[in-house]
Formats: sequence, C-alpha cells, structure tokens
Amino acid sequence: MEPLNAGPDRAPCMRRSALFKTFLLLLIFTVAGCGKVEWLPEYQRLPTTPDSFSFAAVPGTEPDAQVTSAPITVSGLTGSSSPISVTGSVGGDSKYSVNGGTPTNSDGAVQNGDKVTVTHTAASTLGTTTTTTLSIGSESAQFISTTRYIEKPSFTLTVLQPSPYRQAMAVITSVDGVLGTHVVSIKDSLNSGKAIYGVSETDEIPSNFFNDTRTFPFLNGRRIFVRNLSTVVGAGAVTTLTIDGLDVVVNLAQ
Repeated sequence: MEPLNAGPDRAPCMRRSALFKTFLLLLIFTVAGCGKVEWLPEYQRLPTTPDSFSFAAVPGTEPDAQVTSAPITVSGLTGSSSPISVTGSVGGDSKYSVNGGTPTNSDGAVQNGDKVTVTHTAASTLGTTTTTTLSIGSESAQFISTTRYIEKPSFTLTVLQPSPYRQAMAVITSVDGVLGTHVVSIKDSLNSGKAIYGVSETDEIPSNFFNDTRTFPFLNGRRIFVRNLSTVVGAGAVTTLTIDGLDVVVNLAQ
C-alpha cells in the first residue's frame, strides 16, 4: 500500500508549502533585525525647500489697480539660500519684492527671515480674477485678486412732494457671477439711523425701505433709491451707501 501523502498530485502543494515556510523565516529574520527591507526611499528634504507659505485672496479691488499681498516670511531653509521666481496672468505684470525692495519679475534668491510680498495689476473688467504664483525652491503659492462686481453708481436727486425725506436714485450695473449675492448697507455721518434704501426693478419707487444690512442675489439693471430725513441732511449729514464693500457718497443736499 502506498503512503497517503505520496503521489504526483501532492507534489505541487508540498513545493508551495516549502516556499511559504522559507518566506516566513526570512520575514522573522527581518523583523528580528537580521535583515532590512527598503520598501520606499527615505524622504530627503532639499536644502532649498522652505516651509510652506500662502497668500490671502483680495476681493473687490478697483479695476487696473496695483494690488499687493500681505508679506510672508521665508523659513525652514537648511541651505544658505533658495531660488525665487514669479509668474502670473497675462497683462497682470506680476512681480515680487524682498524686504521692501523694488518689485521685480527677475529670478533671484532669498534666505531665512526674508519678507516677501507679491504685486500685480488688477484686471480692467468687473468681476475678473488676476493670479500671481510665487515659487521658492520647490514650494509655491498663488496670490489672487478679483475686481469688484459693481460699477460705481451715479445718483440723481429725485423730488418727493410732500415728504420729510430727500431722495436720490441710481441704476446699478454689475457682473452677477459665481458669488451670486450682493451685500448692501447704509449710514450717515451723524449716525442718525434715518438713512434708508430700497431696491426696485423699475423707476417706480419701492414700497419697502431698509436701514439694515441686506443681501440681494441680483442687482444688474435694478434701481436703488436712497433717502434721509431733510432735517438730518440739513444738519450736514453725509449719506453713504455701501455695496459689496464699495462706499458711494449720495449727495442729498442739492
């Protein structure tokens, strides 16, 4: 009678078992310190690699204005210096400045402790983004500015008879983009609390006026009416309407 574990059908299984045992022995030796397996190469930080940095975005800029970022401080270099360069949107004239020096777009070098700002020219159109990318060694960050969404309105005094108020109206031109919300508020220089505004689809005076901060999803082509008491205006109050951070002085004293 042949042994139970004999025969050609069991030979492959026996070979696989022997290979598995060999693998286990190698693994045990490795864990015990008798060998070393390099799964991934060890990370080597370059001497020119700084700590990561970032720039806060600037919304609501004036078209064609020069916009400058807040400074970042170079740190984390283990070498004596690191290369610095700048790129940006077409027409943006992107530059960087080190320690308050003259802005430049030429490649240079910085050291730990240097303070760097970036600057560019804002777009000439409403609601348009301009981007500058600053690179130091292998690290980089973007500085982004966006022009305001609202064209500065021109108010025309309108007659209210009889009324305790003086009133002016303007047609709003805006770019209603991704933000989709405009923030409107009003005040006067005497802090009277009597300055109010209303929004209408047509030249017809709206039925509701507000003196608090409100949001409107759409303003392009709409009319904004501004009022203040005649007595407050007569006392020298200057009425200011603010749309998306843009202050507009409304002359009600004409």
